[in-house]
Amino acid sequence: MKATHSVNEAAAHVGGKTLRQNRAFVFLISGNTIAVFGDCFSGVALSLWVLQTTGSAKMMAAVQICYMVVNVLLGSFAGTVTDLLDRRMAMLVSDMLRATIAAMLGISLFLLHAPFYVMLVLVTVSAFSSLFQAPAFHTSVTHLVGRDRLQEATSIIHLTDNIARIAGLSMAGVIVALFGGFAAMLANSATFLLSAACVLAAGKFTSPQAQRREQESVSLLKEWRQGLAYIVRDPLTRSLLLLNPLLIMFFMSSLMLIQVLAVNSWKAGPISFGLIEMCIPLGYMLGAGMIIGLAKRLGRRGWLIFAGMLLLGPIFSLIAMMDSALPALPFILLGGILFAFCSMLMQIILRTEVQIEMQGRIYGFMGAVTSVAPMLGLTVSSVLADRHGVHLVLGWQGLLMLIVGTAACLLFAPIRTYN
Repeated sequence: MKATHSVNEAAAHVGGKTLRQNRAFVFLISGNTIAVFGDCFSGVALSLWVLQTTGSAKMMAAVQICYMVVNVLLGSFAGTVTDLLDRRMAMLVSDMLRATIAAMLGISLFLLHAPFYVMLVLVTVSAFSSLFQAPAFHTSVTHLVGRDRLQEATSIIHLTDNIARIAGLSMAGVIVALFGGFAAMLANSATFLLSAACVLAAGKFTSPQAQRREQESVSLLKEWRQGLAYIVRDPLTRSLLLLNPLLIMFFMSSLMLIQVLAVNSWKAGPISFGLIEMCIPLGYMLGAGMIIGLAKRLGRRGWLIFAGMLLLGPIFSLIAMMDSALPALPFILLGGILFAFCSMLMQIILRTEVQIEMQGRIYGFMGAVTSVAPMLGLTVSSVLADRHGVHLVLGWQGLLMLIVGTAACLLFAPIRTYN
């Protein structure tokens, strides 16, 4: 397929710069990595606060529901806004808002001992402010690195993101244990401020769409409808927006079942369980490294996406038949590698083929759909596992993933034929 005119413009804008020489990209990815690292602190601190304060799983579920509702109702509109405004400014405002809310959460919950509803309101506002950061960041990367560097840039983003999450979750427990939840929330606030500083250091860059429409009167609803119409009429974009949530739904629910299997059936101890938890991010990082190493030699990307998805199903069914954690570890690691290939290649295709001025909207719509699919998969899988047993449900789920992957391969020809 041919790239859009907008992506070619981006390539011309970048010229022959390597990613290391691309100052704006280096600072943006540095800020994003710092923010992801710090966000783990609030995740651990707030989860512990809810459980220790209320002791209720329903209250934990209420927090997750707030995130999901905000994403579903407002995600696509937030993506549309980032297409119309200066994306650098959108990232700055998002970082500053998140820094302020993280500090307010720390003060309210750990110093003033505010009730649960205060926490829920602040978390909802934080979730709303986060909606603008991801579309603005991902679309800016497309504009800043150009077509020839998109595969390398996407792989680096996913690689650093996983490294930041692993390091952040490891450090978060230590910080909360040693210094308390207030210190963890302040640390999170500081990382958002550092992220904003990196965005400023990246220098000025604006949305091409915003530049063209500075003097025009625009309607948010009209632009949102244009984004939806683009998805409906473009078969490749439509296929990607349907396949990506399906992949994540099956993968996340299967991973949850493996965790239950490890504790209830395999009787995995802390070391074994830790190794299982490590396999997925490690596999993801290995997959990202392989994509970076293969670079332009990586052809027939559409077939690779479906090959990965079709292999994941039998791997999960095979894991379901095992009676201990040790022999399952290499297969869980392989699952992480295959998931990395599938998800990252879809992101690369999306960045390459979707017009830059539409990418914020597309990421917004994808975020809205993706926030629902994993929750649905986790709910159905957990209910069935309680009734029929984890081994049986994981095995049948792997078979279902193979069937759905085969059907998707036949139906989503624009992805299958993509090179």
